[in-house]
Amino acid sequence: MSLGIKLLWRARIFPVRVGRLSPIPRELYSPLFSQRPSSQRWLSTSMKEMETSPTETEADEGAITDQPTQGKSRSPQFRDLYKRIMKVRSDRLPKEPVLVKRAIRHSNKRKSYRSLRKHNRSAAVQRFNEIILDVTKGPDRHEINWRSTIDFMLRYTQNVEEIVQFWIVIGNSVADEAREILKQPDTCLISICRRNETRCVQIEKNVLRRDELIFNISGSEASVQKSIQDIIAVLGKITAFRIPAPGWETLLLDAWKAAKRPDVQFLNHGEASADDKTMTVQTSLSTSTNSRHYLLTRRADEILRPVMWTKISFERYVAGLVYGRVPNYLARSLYPEFPDHQATVASILVDLFTSEETKSAISLSAMKMAVGFLESKGRGFQHEAWKIFDHVKLLGIPLDAEIYNIFLTSASRAKDLDAFNRVLRSMVWKGFHPQSTAWVAFLKMVESPEVKRHVVLQLRAKGLDRNPVILRKVGGEMARIDLEYALLSNIDMHTFLDMQDKKYGDRWLDLFTLNGLLELLGEYDRLDACHVVLDRVYETKRPMPDASTLNTMLTHTNFAPQLTVLASMMTRWPELVPDEVTYNILFRAAWKRRYPNMLRVVWRYAALSHNTNSRMRFTLTSLLYLYTKKKTSKRQSIAKEWESVIFGLRELSAMRRTYGHKISTRHFITHYLEQAGERKPKVDLVTKIAEAVKMDMEIHRILSKDPDVVIDKRMYTVDIPLSELPKPKPTTEPIFYIGIGGLRTLEKPLSSPVNKE
Repeated sequence: MSLGIKLLWRARIFPVRVGRLSPIPRELYSPLFSQRPSSQRWLSTSMKEMETSPTETEADEGAITDQPTQGKSRSPQFRDLYKRIMKVRSDRLPKEPVLVKRAIRHSNKRKSYRSLRKHNRSAAVQRFNEIILDVTKGPDRHEINWRSTIDFMLRYTQNVEEIVQFWIVIGNSVADEAREILKQPDTCLISICRRNETRCVQIEKNVLRRDELIFNISGSEASVQKSIQDIIAVLGKITAFRIPAPGWETLLLDAWKAAKRPDVQFLNHGEASADDKTMTVQTSLSTSTNSRHYLLTRRADEILRPVMWTKISFERYVAGLVYGRVPNYLARSLYPEFPDHQATVASILVDLFTSEETKSAISLSAMKMAVGFLESKGRGFQHEAWKIFDHVKLLGIPLDAEIYNIFLTSASRAKDLDAFNRVLRSMVWKGFHPQSTAWVAFLKMVESPEVKRHVVLQLRAKGLDRNPVILRKVGGEMARIDLEYALLSNIDMHTFLDMQDKKYGDRWLDLFTLNGLLELLGEYDRLDACHVVLDRVYETKRPMPDASTLNTMLTHTNFAPQLTVLASMMTRWPELVPDEVTYNILFRAAWKRRYPNMLRVVWRYAALSHNTNSRMRFTLTSLLYLYTKKKTSKRQSIAKEWESVIFGLRELSAMRRTYGHKISTRHFITHYLEQAGERKPKVDLVTKIAEAVKMDMEIHRILSKDPDVVIDKRMYTVDIPLSELPKPKPTTEPIFYIGIGGLRTLEKPLSSPVNKE
């Protein structure tokens, strides 16, 4: 028998790197899930070449120094290197297995392989981090592990006492000035409370005293003390500070002394003041910046710059850069070649913070926005983030713990334990104690359930869970582990949700946690439990599901339940907007079942909403060129026969006459958009898909009786009507302003440019 003819024998290398042939034919080679080697190499070179070729470890380390990416900046070079390392498999286990995702065996082979891929990718990330450390610090470096990290955090984390709440009342003579001061970037009320991990709620109008400035502040005793201290320090015309009642002298007197304002008089409860320039603390929620992302339809370097650089105008411009989101369908036309949008924004931010022109306008809050944006994009822009951070330090701008928390969160997202420790030690060396945000970041970094539980125990021992916001974050992170235990223990889903509410409060189920729970339940084929969770979300009206929630449900259901889930979720939450992943899932389902009208509806709705993805376009483009091939599958043959229904008979004829053999799906998308203009489909997606499926089932019924029957395709084509032209609206772009609650946005016409004060 000749090699590779009848049984298709394949030359294969054993995992022990012995150069010999595998005695198992390719068709019969199917080892168990747990017995598959983690490294596979095909015998495609001679033995002499293999003997002289480097090992995988040497290739990994050499990829950093010997194969740099030419002609690119540091960030793309780093990302290109990261991709090359990730493709290399290694038998060597990571030094910190607690940071690696577990591989779970499911009853479904496809889901088991999916879990294995996540495990391999997570292990490759750790291997990548270790290679970077070997090159930058050498193999003799001091080893860092998760135990030493927890010990360090325990040593420097302050114990949190009982949560206290106060009402702060600013006298009407200085209330207007206090409002202006608390609007400034670095003295913003929300910034003061956020860096001290307190909660602030400001009340603009009070029925009894309209001219006074009133806000609520709550948190631990130490955090409230620091917040009051900062507020006294920034309010220049306060002449007196009054405590609420006997029993609070120790806490509030220390805050008054630490503010270093000897001109401010300390008043006990009931003691009168000579004027109304008094800050009164009375005994008795969390706000966040209202910055929101907006649609950016121009290049980042075309955003109008301020005429004069002030702290407010500088922060507005930075906000316009970091919160702008370029839609996918415009990305290629706006940035036809490198650098792309993210690299362009990163370059502009570095120039802004290192320029002499903007030196006096740089603020700490603007730096937090810039660094947060760069760190959220992964390793590729860490160099730019640290460059901005180092330059701001040279300017002498006082830093706070929040900026270090941004770097800790980024290291946690990258699963980089060494970077996490370096930032943590730098934070302590600068005099900032690890806050609950650092503990939550470490909790998210580890993957081992046992270690996660240990971290939560230490967090509770420090009293950090007394902060309701932190408790909700801990509950969201531990939800998957608790759910796995509940599934193994056969705990009812209603009981599980009630237990979580009792343990972590009624707001632990945020959007990210919801999608994670649905993903886990889908992997275990517990769709009934998924519907229980969605019912609870609908009853409590939080959180609002998004397209990822819908996609998760569609991924783990078959075709008939998919349509039911789609109709149910779109009816319950009309604000839910499908994305390109949603359309791709529906498109693949219709393609698999050979439903031409459903393909027509999904393709047209996706094109009109700019939500076609590359896989969908490639499939239909291949369908257009199918006539040049000799052999086709049955599914392709049916789709080719009904292509006039999928693309539209008139549109298909017009595109073939215009473009001939160069026709592609992009030509159809452009034609659809030009034909529709500002109009949208008149009928919603769910209704039109149901109509299309009914029509396709009728087509299949006719073909099943007589496969050779000739069907008039015009009679069996679902119509897609468009709505009437909407009334013209003025083009708007978000205008940023700094309010007492943080950075906000206003919708103003373009006639009022964003660079005007």
